[in-house]
Amino acid sequence: GLAPERYAEQARGERAAHCDQGGGRIRFSANTPDAALQPGAQDRLSVSLQLGGLIAAAPERYPPGRTISLQTAGVRDAEAWHWDVLADEALPIDGREVPCVKLVRQPRRDYDTRVELWLARPYAYLPARLRVTQANGDSVDQWLRTLPPP
Repeated sequence: GLAPERYAEQARGERAAHCDQGGGRIRFSANTPDAALQPGAQDRLSVSLQLGGLIAAAPERYPPGRTISLQTAGVRDAEAWHWDVLADEALPIDGREVPCVKLVRQPRRDYDTRVELWLARPYAYLPARLRVTQANGDSVDQWLRTLPPP
C-alpha cells in the first residue's frame, strides 16, 4: 500500500504531519505529541487512494455493510477513520453512468465532518467523487470530470 511521508495544510501558515516509517512515529508541527504509526496508516489525502487499492485487490472482501478502518493523519492527530461500505451508486461522469462503490466516514464527535467517497469500479477504483460536509451543513463536493481512456 501507500506509505505517506508528509502531509501539510496551508491556512495562515503551514502545519504538517511527518510519517517516520522507519521509526514508527507520526510527528506533528503543531506541537501535538507524536503518535504511533500503525500499519497501513494514511494521511487525509492519500486515504482515498489507499481505500481504492484495498478494494481493487479484493473486492469480495468489501460488500455493503462492511467497515474499513484506517489510521488517518491530519496535522494535529492520527485517529482511526471508519469507512462504511454502502450499496453501489452510478455517477454521471463524462457522459456515462459509472458504477461506483460508495464509502462514508461518519462524524466522530460534535463539530466533526462527514466524508463521502465514491470509487469508480471500471476504472480501478479511481476516486470519482469526494464530498466533505461540515457540522454546520457547509460542504465541498469534488467530482471527476473526464474519464481515463478505456
